[in-house]
Amino acid sequence: MPEQPIVSIIIPTFNRAHLLGETLDSVLAQTYPNWECIVVDDGATDGTAALLANYIDKDSRFQYYKRPDAHLPGGNGARNYGFERSNGEFVLWFDDDDVMRSEKLGLEVKALKDYNVDFVVSKSEFFNHKEVFYDYNYTTNDISFNSFAMGNVSWVTDDIMFKTEIVSTVRFNEALKAGQEYNFCCKVLLVSENGFFLDKFLTLRRFTENSIGENRRKDREVYLTSRFNTYWLNYLDISKLVLNASFNTHSLLICISCYLRKEESLTLPKKFYKALYNTFGIKSIYFLLAKWSKQLFGKYYYFYRRLKGDYNIK
Repeated sequence: MPEQPIVSIIIPTFNRAHLLGETLDSVLAQTYPNWECIVVDDGATDGTAALLANYIDKDSRFQYYKRPDAHLPGGNGARNYGFERSNGEFVLWFDDDDVMRSEKLGLEVKALKDYNVDFVVSKSEFFNHKEVFYDYNYTTNDISFNSFAMGNVSWVTDDIMFKTEIVSTVRFNEALKAGQEYNFCCKVLLVSENGFFLDKFLTLRRFTENSIGENRRKDREVYLTSRFNTYWLNYLDISKLVLNASFNTHSLLICISCYLRKEESLTLPKKFYKALYNTFGIKSIYFLLAKWSKQLFGKYYYFYRRLKGDYNIK
């Protein structure tokens, strides 16, 4: 028999016992047998513990832990703790309400080995909604730090399987409440850009009307605040690791766009103006002019356009 490395599947969960069973059944149905599935409870108050007890009785490859206080509450803390408990040569973080196609692990492991890459990206699609989840209009050659950071290529946590050694020094930012996979993958791509795009739909996503992301997008003010905070925290995280003018410009322009589009005032972080000057230099004055123009006349786009120039934000 060819060597079959262990794949660690890490699933953070919170009060999803009514959905989690379907996710775990899809893990059980994998044609690739050498996996461990680590479920980390982020403080559930439903029947999650009893559900996992049943699955562990059924198959010892399942493991169940509660997030310790050493990690912050939230999915990111649970993801980091799950990784600490993992033993696999490969690792996949997965959401607790989505479903794997039965061939997912096998095809991704095969791609990792056949192409000698550090990570493989497959595709997701909704199974309960007609909307297209992502375009995935790119190829393996398009995958890089810059292309991902600028939004020219994209994927979600479910899509990507890593060699464990590549992510051994990378952690999810536990201060982030949104955009965690963007932040995490930016940091991974600074370690290695050696990935492969597997052009197959291997994850079935669950569309939920009242999901956190959907509710955030429905409330424009909440969405803009969340987007500002996500890109600002990501800027602080990544700019400590690499000097990349395009990344800095992209991140700060998104923050500025969110700030100017908001109807309600947003208190700018203390380091924001310094970051702005370090990136845009004397052109930073256009942000102040846009801010004052909005306050006085309700319009800002002329000065914002002068600041961003021909730069395209996705």
